[in-house]
Amino acid sequence: MPEYGSVNRHPLTSLFYLVLFIVLGYALFSATAIGILYIFTGSIKFVLNAEGSKNIILFMQAWVSIGTFVLPPIALYYYDKHTGIDYLRINTPLSGKLIFLTALIMFIVSPFIEWVIMINQMMHLPSFLQGVEDWMRDKEKELGELTKQILIMKSPVDLLINLLILAIIPAIGEEFLFRGCFQSIFTRITKNQHAGIWITAFLFSAIHVQFLGFFPRMFLGALFGYLFLWGGSIWLAVLAHFINNATAVVGAYVLQMQGKPLDSLDNPHTSIFIAAGSLLFTLLICGVFYKISKEKIKL
Repeated sequence: MPEYGSVNRHPLTSLFYLVLFIVLGYALFSATAIGILYIFTGSIKFVLNAEGSKNIILFMQAWVSIGTFVLPPIALYYYDKHTGIDYLRINTPLSGKLIFLTALIMFIVSPFIEWVIMINQMMHLPSFLQGVEDWMRDKEKELGELTKQILIMKSPVDLLINLLILAIIPAIGEEFLFRGCFQSIFTRITKNQHAGIWITAFLFSAIHVQFLGFFPRMFLGALFGYLFLWGGSIWLAVLAHFINNATAVVGAYVLQMQGKPLDSLDNPHTSIFIAAGSLLFTLLICGVFYKISKEKIKL
């Protein structure tokens, strides 16, 4: 189980350095990405207005994600290593049963997540915030169009590239950063593991700046947090995150191979009964996961 106990360094100091590493990583890797693309394209304007180039978007996505999500938690891990806290728990032995249950949970929870997406899309802000909601929905639409452009895949090679950039890198980077570092820090600040998980889940969803997917993403963030807490290894959260993202990428690929439009991904339709069953079975399997993880600790 992750160690959130007291350490010499104050958690706010750890939080400060983590945010500093994120800002520096984002700035450095964004600048180098623009520089590299400028060398190959010869136009800074082309680089900064790359909506029409899928390859440029994918490169920027991968490169900046490494600098923003992958490297900062590793930097904090080594910076705080002498304090005795192990943020990432990458060396914790993995149980085959927990790996299987993690995968099973992600597939069974999917209908419930789709239902939450439906509910989230029907929600509206108060009338006096109508302007804010309009802005959010416009940005959501823009991001949706950009995502569809990225998800255009014509060959297995395109599928593998998208799995790397949209599933593997985000799963490792975001779980290292949010579950590994932020969750640990917020748990130390609040001295409550559940508070640490839900504060991190809220931040995880908010940082994506996607209003129409806020609640399902926050729920997933909390689920990843509990898998990490109970399972004691960051790789379980990484696996869950990967399955979630990879399922969407593979689904988009299959649709295109069948000659169907990607627009069908925009409108999930799940009945409340299927969603309730999905949630019930997810909770039951999470209970089994928790029990097995406890038995593993006793051994």
